[in-house]
Amino acid sequence: MRSIKESFYGLAALAVLASPMTAQSWTAIGSPNNVSAGQQFWDNVSADGTYCNSGYVVTGLAGTSGKSCANQRPGNWLPYGGPTPTTYLEGAGGGFQAFLFGAGSYSFSLLSGNLAGGDIAGANTDWGYYDASTSLRTSLNGGLPGSPITFGGNWGLYVLLTNGNYAYSGLDNQFALFGFAPPGNAGSNWIAGIEDIYTGAGGGSDKDYQDMMFNIAYDPPANTEEVVPEPSTMLLFGTGLAGVLGKVRRRRSTV
Repeated sequence: MRSIKESFYGLAALAVLASPMTAQSWTAIGSPNNVSAGQQFWDNVSADGTYCNSGYVVTGLAGTSGKSCANQRPGNWLPYGGPTPTTYLEGAGGGFQAFLFGAGSYSFSLLSGNLAGGDIAGANTDWGYYDASTSLRTSLNGGLPGSPITFGGNWGLYVLLTNGNYAYSGLDNQFALFGFAPPGNAGSNWIAGIEDIYTGAGGGSDKDYQDMMFNIAYDPPANTEEVVPEPSTMLLFGTGLAGVLGKVRRRRSTV
């Protein structure tokens, strides 16, 4: 089992996602073509149904006529009816990309049309977010937070795998991330997907990454507007300044 600390030693190789997040390895989303399991999460055949991988979910196809999805988690809510992401995070050579988010305030919400949540693939297993500097895990197994969460440093997602080990988005290939902006700039809104079965050799995972899916949104701080004095205020200020200068000149003339 890998510890959380191990995930921090390789930060140079990670996509550390600042706020708002940018990354160089975002790939434009196309149409999922349902290739065999073991390839990209976008195309994988899911054990929950041929058309049940995360790619079919975020494009609104999973759960439609002829594209059944037996394991609709969380809750019986498919097909997804929200906005379609434009990019997904992809590692070098088409592999998965580890990632962390940067400091800032973030909101979590269920995908559009999804009225239930908390469990992952129907199992009461632990998942949530973790602080990359303190190694502190915060479980979301009981439901998503109703208000934004402020992070003082880098943070990521974690899940307790079915084999009893924890996986972390800063290290492990158990997480998918979709963005809503042109490739190379994922903007400030994402859809995250989690795979709860170990994806490594002999792990038995179908790599569909839809065992838990939810929105993450970066909440930038409110803009601080520059205060511009009104003309009347400037007039009063100018009049007062002229008076002060006049007094200074009179004093100098009497010396």
